[in-house]
Amino acid sequence: MAVAVRITEYTGRVKTRQWLVVVLWAVVAAAVAVRLFSMFAHPILPGESYRGADGYFLDFRDTVWAPGRYLLGGGDPYDPDTYLAEFPWALPMSLYTPAWLNLAVVLAPLPYLLSVAVFQIISIGVAIVTLRILAKWAMPSVANLAVPLGLLWCNIWYPGRGAISVQLGSLLGVLGAVLVLRSLATGKAGAGWGSALVLLKVQFGVFALVAAVGGRLRAAGRGVFGLFAASLPIVAACVVAAGGPVEFFRSVMRDLAVLNSDVAPTSLHSPVQRRFDLLGQLARWGLTDPPVWLQVAVPVLALTAVVVVVRRTRNPLTLAAVVTTAMLIGFYHAPYDLLVLFVPVALGIGLILTGRLTGTADRVAVGALTLVVAHLHTVTAKIGLDMRTDDAIDLTLVVIALVAALVSSRCRDAR
Repeated sequence: MAVAVRITEYTGRVKTRQWLVVVLWAVVAAAVAVRLFSMFAHPILPGESYRGADGYFLDFRDTVWAPGRYLLGGGDPYDPDTYLAEFPWALPMSLYTPAWLNLAVVLAPLPYLLSVAVFQIISIGVAIVTLRILAKWAMPSVANLAVPLGLLWCNIWYPGRGAISVQLGSLLGVLGAVLVLRSLATGKAGAGWGSALVLLKVQFGVFALVAAVGGRLRAAGRGVFGLFAASLPIVAACVVAAGGPVEFFRSVMRDLAVLNSDVAPTSLHSPVQRRFDLLGQLARWGLTDPPVWLQVAVPVLALTAVVVVVRRTRNPLTLAAVVTTAMLIGFYHAPYDLLVLFVPVALGIGLILTGRLTGTADRVAVGALTLVVAHLHTVTAKIGLDMRTDDAIDLTLVVIALVAALVSSRCRDAR
């Protein structure tokens, strides 16, 4: 704690802080430039198969640019039969909320690499907004330092780099999560916008449930209705292209089947693809066909933990730690979705800087999640561990944090 106090005193000096902020933003600009130079030097272009390719922007190409082009051309990107016949080199269209394709309609008319550049600008902007809102809430006294530091780490840490580079859906999900959790903890507005943003990517939808259970039912309802309204033009275009509502529904079901297939066109969708959730990790360790009871039990237990804690406490750290860890463990998630752990870690750092992180369970939760955020998948590689083992270590730390946060919620309830 003494170290935290000294850091706060040092950075509290006006001239020192001003120089630090300028230097940090200069370093961030350099890091972003290096990342973008490397990525733009090796892009995966339209027409190129991912199989065996060493390149970037695959997710952007196949969740934004190609679906947008097909939609503007009068097709239904959710229909894998016609879509993959037109773009045999693409991934099947992921089941994003149709409102997501509003972005695709805007960017798809642009030349491919120009659309990538615009997408990068949007992603960096969303990251800055997210970090600023989070820092102003979690650590207001050092927010102007925390934002560039957070953005710098996003360009270094694999999940952050992946989210900023190609997974805007994850970034928007984290922004929505911040708005929902801040609203519950402080009473500020934002739960409606947050509920809409998290539903853009279904895996983050648990935060809309958090808003509703936490007493922001009307706000969550407005957010869901707004997202539904934004989806209508896209749905209407897809329905027309599919030949009617029934055929559109069937195309969505076929798309879901293809996405769950072990033999999707690009060979990416296999039982051992990189997934962070518990079921995905079990598959990577050999349990490729978990029993049905386990597939049901894991998400049910995760949802139960979320609902119980949201009803029990409004403590920001406890809420953030339980909801984010339960979400990551219980539902399908790729490693870049670990970016959501920025929320409890930032709240924990804010408490450390003010000397208020005193509970043992809270310290364990913050410590475990900080280790996950600090893990670059290069530290353990130096002692011979592979990526599968690295992910298993991170998942173990997340489980420890969830248990500690649940213990903390019980202690608060008892008091």
